[in-house]
Amino acid sequence: MAAISIGDALGEGFNLIRKRPLTVLVWGAVRTAFSAGVIALMAPFYALMFGRIISQAKTGVAPPPPDIASLMQMQGVSWLLTLGGAFFGVVIYCAVFRAVLRPEDRRFAYLRVGLAELFLFVLFIGFYIAFFIGLLVTIIPVALLAGIAIAAHAPAVAVIVGVASGIAVAVLIIWVAFRFVLVGPMTVQDGKFHLFDAWRLSRGHAGALFLLALCLFVILLLIELVIGAIAIAFGIGILGQAAGGLQNLQAFFSQPPAALIASLAPALIIGVLFSIPVSGALVAIMAAPWARAYRDLAPPDVAATFA
Repeated sequence: MAAISIGDALGEGFNLIRKRPLTVLVWGAVRTAFSAGVIALMAPFYALMFGRIISQAKTGVAPPPPDIASLMQMQGVSWLLTLGGAFFGVVIYCAVFRAVLRPEDRRFAYLRVGLAELFLFVLFIGFYIAFFIGLLVTIIPVALLAGIAIAAHAPAVAVIVGVASGIAVAVLIIWVAFRFVLVGPMTVQDGKFHLFDAWRLSRGHAGALFLLALCLFVILLLIELVIGAIAIAFGIGILGQAAGGLQNLQAFFSQPPAALIASLAPALIIGVLFSIPVSGALVAIMAAPWARAYRDLAPPDVAATFA
C-alpha cells in the first residue's frame, strides 16, 4: 500500500524555492500586486473613516452619520474583493501543484486560468457555503439542548453539551477536509474534476494528512514569528525616524492621510518589495506538500487512479 512520506512532502516547497526561484518570485509578485490593488481600492473608504475619527478627536463634535449608500458600496466592494482574492489564491495554488506534478509545463510560471482553476474555485465556494449551513444546522439543536438544560437548572450539563458538540463538529470537519484535501492536485494533474476520487484515494491516510497539516502549521507559525519580529523592529525604527522620535507619534498620526502616506512612502515601498519573495516562498511551502502527498499515493499509471 502506498504511503505518504511526511519528510519529503514538507521539503517539496523548499525544493521548489531552490529549483525555481524566479517562478516563486512571480507567484509572490502576483499575490503582492493583488493585495496592493485591494488596498488602493479600499483606501478612499478607510481614509474617509479615519478622517471622521480624527476630526471628532480634534473638535470633540461628532460628525454627521455616515452615508448608508457609501457603507453599502464599501461592503459590496469588500465582498467582490474577497471573491477575487479566493480566485487568485486558487490560481496560485494550482500553479504550485502544477510545478510539482508537471514540472515541464513551466510557461507563464505555471499560472493558468483553465478548467482546473474554475472547478476548484466553484468547489471552494461550495465548501464555504456547505460549512456555514452545516454549522447552522448543528448549532440550532445544540442551543436548544443547552437552553433546556439551563432552564432545568443544570448549567454544568449545558456546558458539557456545548463543549462536547463543539469538539465533535471540529473533528468531523477536520476529517472531512482531509478526505477531500487531495482534490486540488488531482484536478490539476489532468484538468478533470475528481471530488469523489480524492475521497477514495485518501482512504486510510487521513492521519498522515493531518500530521502533514500540523507540521505545516508549526512551520508557518515559526516563519510568521520571525517575519513579525523583523517587521515590528523595522516599523518602530521607520516610525521613530519619520516622526522625529517615538514620543511624537501622536502628532505624527494626526496628519491628514495624504501627508501621512507621503511620509511613509519609502517604508511602504520597502515593505512591498520584501513581501514579494516572502509571499511567494510561503505559498510554495504551504501548497507543494499536498501535491507531493498526492504523488506519493497515486499509482505509477496516474490514469489508473481514476479507473
